Amino acid sequence: MKIARLSPPSLPPHITLEVPGSKSYTNRALITAALASGVSTITSASLSTDSDAMIKALRLLGVSIEEQQTQAGTTLVVDGCGGAFTPYKGEIHVGPAGTTMRFLTALCAGISGIDVILKGSERMHARPIRELVTALQALGAEIDYIGTEGCPPLHIHSRSHLKGGSIAVDGSVSSQFISALLLTAPLNSAKLCIEIRGEQISKPYIDMTIQSIAEFGVTISNDKYQRYTYAPGQQFKAQAFQVEGDASGASYLWGLAAISGGQITVRNVNPRSAQGDIHFPEILARMGCSVSQESRSITVRGAKKLSAIDIDMSSMPDTAQTLAVIAACAEGTTTIRGLSTLRLKETDRIEALHTELEKLGISSETGPDSLIVHGGAPSGAMIKTYDDHRMAMSFAMLASKFSGIEIEEPQVVDKSFPNFWDMLIKAGIQVD
Repeated sequence: MKIARLSPPSLPPHITLEVPGSKSYTNRALITAALASGVSTITSASLSTDSDAMIKALRLLGVSIEEQQTQAGTTLVVDGCGGAFTPYKGEIHVGPAGTTMRFLTALCAGISGIDVILKGSERMHARPIRELVTALQALGAEIDYIGTEGCPPLHIHSRSHLKGGSIAVDGSVSSQFISALLLTAPLNSAKLCIEIRGEQISKPYIDMTIQSIAEFGVTISNDKYQRYTYAPGQQFKAQAFQVEGDASGASYLWGLAAISGGQITVRNVNPRSAQGDIHFPEILARMGCSVSQESRSITVRGAKKLSAIDIDMSSMPDTAQTLAVIAACAEGTTTIRGLSTLRLKETDRIEALHTELEKLGISSETGPDSLIVHGGAPSGAMIKTYDDHRMAMSFAMLASKFSGIEIEEPQVVDKSFPNFWDMLIKAGIQVD
């Protein structure tokens, strides 16, 4: 087992850092570019293992994708097939990449003649996918469960494109199900109307999907997040697409400033982004930090004393772990609500946070969709990551001020932020 031993800097960091491209935008662009006719370029693309899993899968389906390294980062040159994919017969293994699993399920379901086993990591095979599969089956897809009913792995063996029509999907489980259906809407031969049952969660991710689709020339109607409509006859057009910096990844860098009392400017982020996590600095401002922004950067200056807050994080669940660890350093009791989807991620993130906070001497209480954190002075501890990149990065922030923080299996950050440890080193944190 690998372990990263972290030591705090001699002084609170005062530095400018740059985040990599968003894996969420990269994977959306890869799907739309693959469905388009012609050559698209995706600049500042994510180098995450999630995006790598998507690239490898699309290549198996006959899509040519060339990776080029430039001063601006990684550029992906995608020769789209206009929907005429190779009817692949075999296995596609996506590992722990949840977005890749959901998006590929919808894509493969619309490829005529395909006969594929879509599988992932052990944890992936325990994550729900029934809502998406049922919706695709209603559109004419032929999909069978191989293991546990309602979870991957899946056997997809469609003989025709999707037929379109009206379907109903529970919006409270995962926004990725809706995004998968929207991204592959042009594979339907008729109008597609998606009715949402219940409350649509993670609305910013739906906004990101519809924005990405529009960039490639297809319009999706969004009726108050309760109905999404695709008008037939639209097709994706090859584009030059620049990927925004990853706001979720930026949250850990802003968290370094909040915990240490230092100042960190994060470049390559768009303050007007559709990414919900771009609003994380506003939460830090409520806790006492100072926040300023320019056209392509946001700066957070830590407070002498962090204050506890009560907040609903349902619109930005990927930064709930970031907030929980920062709350461990605040005065008072922080209540974080709207976390139901965290129980279905790479691990049960609510229970994992509770367990690891206790190791630090920080008491907390869990609910079905909430976490209460009683702030204090965290002590050193060995943190288990549960094969979850966000557990590793969240708890690593503590090393900006506190000694004795050790992170098990630090390589899990490759899932979304491969150069995360380099960023910590630039901030003055010693990483052994």
